[in-house]
Amino acid sequence: MTTLARSLRTLPLALALLLLAGCAEQRYRDEAQQALRAGNYEQALSQLDAGLKEYPNSATLRSGQVQARTEALARLVAESAAARAAGRYDIAEQALRRAKTLSPNSSRIDDLLADVATEQRQRAALTEAERLAAAQQKDAALRVVEQALKDNPRNSDLLAFQRRIEVDVRQAEARANQKGLAETRPISLDFRDAGLRTVLDVVSRNSGINFILDKDVRPDARVTVFLRSARVEDAIDLIVSTNQLAKKVIDSQTLLIYPNTPEKQREHQEQVVKVFYLASGDAKGAAAFLRSMLRVREPYVDERTNMLALRESPENIQLAERLMALYDAHEPEVMLDVEVIEIRTTRLTELGIKFPDTFALTPLPPAGATGLTLGNVRNLTRDNIGLTVGGLLVNLRREVGDFNTLANPRIRAKNKEKAKILIGDKLPVITVTTGTGNFISDSVNYIEVGLKLEVEPTIYADDDVAIRIALEVSSLAGQVKTNSGTLAYQIGTRNASTLLRLRDGETQVLAGLISSEDRSNASRVPGLGDLPVLGRLFSSQLDDSSRTELVLAITPHIVRNLRRPDANETEMWVGTETSPRLRPMAGRVAAVAPAAGASAPVAGTPAGAVPGAKPAPTPASAAPVAPTLSWSAPAEVKVGETFVATLNLATPVALRGAPVQFSVSKAQLSVVDVDEGDLFKQGGAATSFSRTIDAEQGRVQAGAIRNQATGASGQGSLLSVRLKATAAGTAELTVLGAQPLGIDSPAQPFGLPPPLKVIVK
Repeated sequence: MTTLARSLRTLPLALALLLLAGCAEQRYRDEAQQALRAGNYEQALSQLDAGLKEYPNSATLRSGQVQARTEALARLVAESAAARAAGRYDIAEQALRRAKTLSPNSSRIDDLLADVATEQRQRAALTEAERLAAAQQKDAALRVVEQALKDNPRNSDLLAFQRRIEVDVRQAEARANQKGLAETRPISLDFRDAGLRTVLDVVSRNSGINFILDKDVRPDARVTVFLRSARVEDAIDLIVSTNQLAKKVIDSQTLLIYPNTPEKQREHQEQVVKVFYLASGDAKGAAAFLRSMLRVREPYVDERTNMLALRESPENIQLAERLMALYDAHEPEVMLDVEVIEIRTTRLTELGIKFPDTFALTPLPPAGATGLTLGNVRNLTRDNIGLTVGGLLVNLRREVGDFNTLANPRIRAKNKEKAKILIGDKLPVITVTTGTGNFISDSVNYIEVGLKLEVEPTIYADDDVAIRIALEVSSLAGQVKTNSGTLAYQIGTRNASTLLRLRDGETQVLAGLISSEDRSNASRVPGLGDLPVLGRLFSSQLDDSSRTELVLAITPHIVRNLRRPDANETEMWVGTETSPRLRPMAGRVAAVAPAAGASAPVAGTPAGAVPGAKPAPTPASAAPVAPTLSWSAPAEVKVGETFVATLNLATPVALRGAPVQFSVSKAQLSVVDVDEGDLFKQGGAATSFSRTIDAEQGRVQAGAIRNQATGASGQGSLLSVRLKATAAGTAELTVLGAQPLGIDSPAQPFGLPPPLKVIVK
């Protein structure tokens, strides 16, 4: 009893100590949570470590320590990622260093620190590459970028810069290749059965063109040529083509002459690999089209990506590009506006008096008997026979019904592709099959009941649409039960099938599918009901008539149609069978007028003589005017206001497209969206417009191109950018680069506009 009393006295003290310990543990954890929310991750973990030293067995503090360390690491890694995305690598590295102190053995933190260091080196490489590109050292800039991409091949900024510089280099190379020979002055030649080497020597001495002859060119080849005021390049083309020779341009002043044989073509002719990603056409069909039009090697076709690749000479590639621009046209599509109306009219009249038409006598068993027997039949009297007589019914019923069932679907269909509409139900039909051993299996098939419409449009270039229509309207007319218990359905149907040819927007109505039914039933008292007038008092007449008409109205609206190309696109002169290439109309170029002082052919030159030949100078021509860009936007906007800035283009030459890159002051403006302008949509041409918005860097890449190989000229808007003012200050819109795309050859580079300044208040 004494021990029990002592224990009872110490129990409150123990409970108090436990309560105080729990409060202290919670206090440590609360203070750590406050530090964690404030971003003092190190202080939070220090508080928990101190609590664990005092209470090492506390599960509350230990779980809080694990949770705090995990949350702190996650926040620091997220902070580092946000800083990296904004290009603030010093802050990103600082956050990761803090995370490293919290978790020294984390390999994930080491990997992130290495990534930050790599991005810092790549950013420095990008800065150096931009400096080299600005100094027109584009090859050196590409080498710097290629070396930097070895560390991280997916750096978006480096890849975008690399693509931009490669496009510039490629356009410059294309312009250089388009120039051909540097000599453009006319020349006059008069040679009669002269040696080929002698003729080329004279042309070289009088034009500055260098010739290299293949070792297999016949030394005894003879040339007879009479030319006056012809272009040097045309004269050389005529000389080599009439002697079964071919030429290769080494540079603007050097030509290689070699025999025009398949072996020499493979030896000297340059090869180009061109990959076509078809947007609408089929790659297999495109390959067959190219094989039938050009003498090309077997193209490679990838059906997975609808891609076609060619490895051919530059002349054949140029021809293939023109043909693919015509072949890869958008598939025509049409929107069919269909209206199906079912007009149903019913009339029901039931008038008259229906007298009882039956009566029944029923023998009743005597009292106390359970039924009739031969013994108690003799005792039947009128009191033991029951009588049942039907009641008298007066019918006064008139029903009138008008029903309009309307279906108005709109369906979009491709050219020569079937489209189907079903508005109704599917009725199950169960088939029972009995196998060996009395094995029974059920199979379920479904019958479509309702409105079924199948259309197959054929869209023509003149905006006519031929529509093959199959219409069926069915309904459940009844049910039939077979001897085996299987339930079958009786289906009532009406259908129509036809072929229409309509103009775009023209409506055609199909009607006349009429179903009419009249029924008349009469219930009469025999004899009295047949009287002429009084018979109506002894009869009941039911007249039921119904009429149903089905009307179909269909209207095609062409969404997209084939554009009829002009003669410039559909007619191409492609040179000869042995030397295919794009040529001017009829294979001729514009004549070169002889300039004053040009030498004329020497008259009366004997056979085999070699007269002198001097090229005549041409008058200086005016320098072409380059396309120019200009901004238009409000001069002042307010913070929070959304406004539009338009980039305008004025071009005296026809351009097919123009990719542009520009930047905005991200501190004051944010890009909402970029829309295409109206310049390249001239004449209702179909265009493709792409845009890439880098909100973090404040940069935008956008470009429009006409789908067909046609050009647009004049003045108009290239694009419009919607901007939102976010902070006060002076904002700028700066065009970083722009590249005009010619129709058949590169165009003269743009003149970049000065930065546009917008004041944000």
